[in-house]
Amino acid sequence: MKIIIAGVPLFTLQIYLTFQGVHYFNKYWSPLALFLVSAGIAALYFYRHLNQPAKSPAPLVSSRLLSTMLWTLGGALTIVLGYEELRKLWVEFPNPAQYSDVLPQLEAQYQRFIRGEMPYAPVPLPTHTPFPVYMPLHWLPVGITSWLGLDTRWAGFGLLVIAAGIYGYWVGRQNAPVGARIAALFLPSMGLWGFILWGRLELAVSFEIVIAAYYLVLAAGLLGRHVPTIVVGLILCLLSRYTLLFWLPLLAYVWWKELPRKTNYTIWGAVALSVLLLYIFPFYLQDPGIFATGIKYHNDGAIAQWAGFGDPPVSWTMETGIYFGINMKSVFSGDAAQQVFLARVVQGALMLALLGFGLWAYHRWEKRLDGYALCLGLLYAMIGCFYFFSPMTFQYYLLVLMVLSAVLVAAMMTKGSRV
Repeated sequence: MKIIIAGVPLFTLQIYLTFQGVHYFNKYWSPLALFLVSAGIAALYFYRHLNQPAKSPAPLVSSRLLSTMLWTLGGALTIVLGYEELRKLWVEFPNPAQYSDVLPQLEAQYQRFIRGEMPYAPVPLPTHTPFPVYMPLHWLPVGITSWLGLDTRWAGFGLLVIAAGIYGYWVGRQNAPVGARIAALFLPSMGLWGFILWGRLELAVSFEIVIAAYYLVLAAGLLGRHVPTIVVGLILCLLSRYTLLFWLPLLAYVWWKELPRKTNYTIWGAVALSVLLLYIFPFYLQDPGIFATGIKYHNDGAIAQWAGFGDPPVSWTMETGIYFGINMKSVFSGDAAQQVFLARVVQGALMLALLGFGLWAYHRWEKRLDGYALCLGLLYAMIGCFYFFSPMTFQYYLLVLMVLSAVLVAAMMTKGSRV
C-alpha cells in the first residue's frame, strides 16, 4: 500500500514538473528534477514486482460480456470527458500552422498519398521547406478526419479513445479489488489533462495524441500479457516512430525464451510483413534515400537548435527544462554539429546499457519477475531516457512518457503484493 501511495503522487509530480518545473528550478536543474521523479516511478515499479511471493503473475479474472463492455467503455469514457476542453483548445488555436510545421507536414503527406504522389518529399511552407520524417501510421490517420470533414486533430482524439478502451478492458481483467481497478482506469487521462491545463499550445499544434494512443495499446497488451494486443501495439508504434527499435531486442529475447518457436515466427512474420506492406514496398523502394534524407533533416534541425536562434542565440527547446540538452551543451566542446554528435553517442550508449540491463535482469530475476512485467518497465525506462538524453526533445513528446507512467502506476495498483 505504501508503494501505491507513493506512486500516484510521483506520477502527478512528473506531469506538473513537465510544465512548471522550470519555474521552480532553472533550466539546468529542472531536467534533473524531472528525471529523478520519472526514475522514481520506475524504481517503485520494479520494487513492487520484485517483492512478490513468486514469479508467476496472478491469473486474470474471467472475461464476461457485460463486464468487458463496462470496463472498455469506462476506459474510453476517461478520455471522452476531455472532449469539451479539447474543442475549446482547437478553437483557441484554429490554425496550428502558425506555430508549428508538424500538422502541415502530416496533412501534406496524406494529401499526396491519396493523389498517388510520393508523400516523402520537401513540403513548401511560407517560412521554410521541411523534409517530412514521419512514418506512415503517423500521417495516415489524417484520412479519418479528412473523410469526415473534421479538424485533423480529432483523429488523434478518436484513436486515444479507442486505445483507452483497450486499456480499460485489460485493467478490468486484472486480479485486483474493483476500487483499485477503477482508480487505475483514470490514470492515462491525467497526462492529457496536464496538457489541457498547462501545455495547451503544445497539444494544439502537434499530433502526439496519435503516438500516445499507439503506446497505450502496446502497454495495455503488456499489462494484460496478451500477445495479439502487444503485436498490434508493436506494429502501430514501429510504423509511427522509430524510437521503439532499441527496446525490441529485449521483447524478442523474452518471447524467444517463453513462447513456442512457431508462435515467434508468426509474430515476427506479421510485424515484418506490416513494415514491408506499409513502408518498404509503397515508399522506401520508390526512393531508398528518403529515410536517410529524413534523418539528416531531423539532425540538422537539432544542430540548429544547439546553435541557437537570434542575437544572442537561444536554443528554445532547452528553455523548457525537460531534457538534458542544455546540460550536455554546457559540457561538450566543439561546434553545434560536434555537440549534437556527442549527445547522440551518449543517448545511444544509454539505450544499449538499458538493453543490456534488461537482458541481465531477465535471468537475474527470473524467479521473481515475469517477462512481460520486465518488458513494460524497460519500455518506460528506455523511452524516458531516449527523450531525456535526446539532442532535441519537444514538450509534447512527453505525453507518451506520461501514458507509460500511467500504466506502470496502474500495474502497481492492481498487482497483489505483501508489500
